[in-house]
Amino acid sequence: MRFNLPYIKLSFLLLAVAVIAGCYKDKGNYDYVSIDEATIDTSGLATNYSIQRFDTLTIAPVVTYQGVKVNSAKPQFPELKFVWKMYPASSVRLNDERTLDSTVTLHKMLDQPEMAWEVLFTVVNTKTGVKAFAKFAVAIAPSLAEGWMVLYEKNGHSDVGLIVNDRIAKATVKEKVLYDLYAASNGAPLKGKPGSLITSTANFPTYLSLFIQTSEDVASVWPGTFERKATFSDTLFWTVPSVKTPAFITASEGRKEFVLNNNKLHKIDYLTIAPGRRAFDDGAAGTYGTLAPWVASSVHATLATVVYDQTNQRFLKLTSAGADIIPFTTKQAAKGPFDINNVGMQFLLSDVGRNYYQYSVMKQTSTGKYYLLAANFRVADTDSTLAKGKYDMSACPEIENINSITAGYLGEIFYYSAGSNKFYQFKYNTGVTENLWTAPGNEKITCIRLQRSYGTNPAQDVLYAPKNANKVLYIATYDEASGNGKVYEMLVDPSSGALNTGSVRVYEGFGKIKAMAWKPFI
Repeated sequence: MRFNLPYIKLSFLLLAVAVIAGCYKDKGNYDYVSIDEATIDTSGLATNYSIQRFDTLTIAPVVTYQGVKVNSAKPQFPELKFVWKMYPASSVRLNDERTLDSTVTLHKMLDQPEMAWEVLFTVVNTKTGVKAFAKFAVAIAPSLAEGWMVLYEKNGHSDVGLIVNDRIAKATVKEKVLYDLYAASNGAPLKGKPGSLITSTANFPTYLSLFIQTSEDVASVWPGTFERKATFSDTLFWTVPSVKTPAFITASEGRKEFVLNNNKLHKIDYLTIAPGRRAFDDGAAGTYGTLAPWVASSVHATLATVVYDQTNQRFLKLTSAGADIIPFTTKQAAKGPFDINNVGMQFLLSDVGRNYYQYSVMKQTSTGKYYLLAANFRVADTDSTLAKGKYDMSACPEIENINSITAGYLGEIFYYSAGSNKFYQFKYNTGVTENLWTAPGNEKITCIRLQRSYGTNPAQDVLYAPKNANKVLYIATYDEASGNGKVYEMLVDPSSGALNTGSVRVYEGFGKIKAMAWKPFI
């Protein structure tokens, strides 16, 4: 092989010139920026955290800049930017990024779903773009066990809060109040005005759900997380109804769930043992008028439920094995307080009370008078004495504006409110009405409930027996001017209905409350 020596010498000469030129000190007039890098000291901190959902996470790293410790309360360097972000540890949901705060110390309530997360702390020098990082592993554990659910309207949408304390939860717990659970778990609240709220009575853990009904939707959610399982327009029904006007949802002690939509009653029956998905059926058939937004929750085993026909003003039945809503065929006793086949009244409100009778407030069409009717649907539907009582409520204060009731089944307990600030007890055996409590200021009562289940006998079904059945009362109020919804919790005598006003606890920060219900530990 021959080499071109002149060419090689020339190449080395050019390389030497380039090296010399590179070493030449440029004395031009330029601005030079010194890179000041912040440092993050995490030596005194844990790298792994475990926290219950909706509890507060605090992480306090030490940031040093230009040899000076940054004041965490009032950072003294305006060029520094602080960012706390959160990412799922699983690669499946890496796009689910959450910005937590813009402070040196993180002190944040975490409402993210229960799973493993990575928390990233970043300090940015906005002048140079230089960044410093610190990463922490955070595991969020379930915390939504037992509590008192509150369904409310806020900013034109519906959401659910939860009150947890020693009067509700069987286990020893720290008192806390949680807000906007549906939005926190699903990214947005439910559309529409709040309607009803129930816990599933399914006897299979896989199917246990909470149901939330609004004027525009129905959703089932996982009890431990409030993450959505199904909604009206996807898998809640076997066949999605063409008209979407949900009016009511409830559950019965007979392990059935019901939703009334477009004047049609749909059900899920958990007495039927079958594998796989469960959903609401196509609805009961039959000849009837407009149905009241109610079904009986405590009925005989031969019945699926009982409904009320507002048009024809009578009770109707859906048998356990039936597909049609039909009349009661047995002629009722002539001396009964009323005829369930010909009530002649407009249905207003109803609840299960003493003796597990259904206590219903009605307005008589012919006279305009108000009555409390008691009926026993826990006996066979062939019984001729289903009607048990008829009590005149016409003299009750504000009865024409009645908006909420709750009944106890351990005594003669029947409370009502009428949209004002007054809370009443109607003693139906004597006809006496007492104003037991008055809300302060401009607050108006929107909902009242006793802590209890859906009429199920605690001795028969321990799962659905709350800690203080019939012993704790909840009164929800709303101040229109401030937009603040409150819940007053107080102890009551389950036999007489007397209030222990010295036991009152107040929880606020909700919207306008429409419904409340006990959430069991499921």
